[in-house]
Amino acid sequence: MKVYPHISLVFWFLWACMRHRALPWNYFQLNSMFFNKEKGIFSKLDMDTIIPHRWRLEQYYYDPDHPPKAYPVFIKPEWGQNSNGIIRANNENEYRGFQAVSKTQDMPFIVQDAASGEKEFEIYYLRSPDNHDNYDFLSVTEVTNTCLKSHPINSIHNPCTGYVDITKTLSAKELQTIWSLLRNIGEFRVARIGLKANNIKEIFNKKFYIIEINLFLPMPLVLLAENVDSCEKKKIIKLTMLLAAKLVKNIPKNETGENIFLKKTKAHYKVKL
Repeated sequence: MKVYPHISLVFWFLWACMRHRALPWNYFQLNSMFFNKEKGIFSKLDMDTIIPHRWRLEQYYYDPDHPPKAYPVFIKPEWGQNSNGIIRANNENEYRGFQAVSKTQDMPFIVQDAASGEKEFEIYYLRSPDNHDNYDFLSVTEVTNTCLKSHPINSIHNPCTGYVDITKTLSAKELQTIWSLLRNIGEFRVARIGLKANNIKEIFNKKFYIIEINLFLPMPLVLLAENVDSCEKKKIIKLTMLLAAKLVKNIPKNETGENIFLKKTKAHYKVKL
């Protein structure tokens, strides 16, 4: 059974905020410049516009009268996290059939083409508050699936999904290469970015697709990795929450006015699938 470290993350974040005199509720403002105020969400279509074309998968609003040219495709809420509300359409009947479901939802749905690549990787980072060109923490987690080899919907709630930390198998130069590829995509303060590639070396060679950018409450999936012991996970929790508190303290005042938490919570409960 998977153990989710959310309680420990919250505890050590609050402790770090008290230590550094940071306002903990401002955590939700860390990426506020990418929040769509009109829609009240971090829009996946907005994120799509900042991904370089060579790494971008085609995404568009779901329209049952205009099916895609190739399958499978993924139909997902315009906002969501941890794969909530995502379904895979394997053919035109399944694609058109989703119309009945979409009519019951108070959230627009988008369609994303399936990415080529046999493996999925999750890159989590916290940017340095002192030098935004650098990171203070970066982890690389390989995502596995014991049920499907091709195009699974991986999630922390999917019992078939597993996680393997490969950060320590990479050299400092290789980690810096990954950072150099991702750091200018949005220049997020904290993010978890999902990539598809045939292997990790293809990422170094810029041969990958970005399948997801998580900005609201991105959890370092290294904390769910089977090959990381509990002692090391505790160290990672303490370190990442300390860095998060420092980032929060350094947010400019003009970025702390929008109440993102309440709007995002409202959007979360619109995803009912």
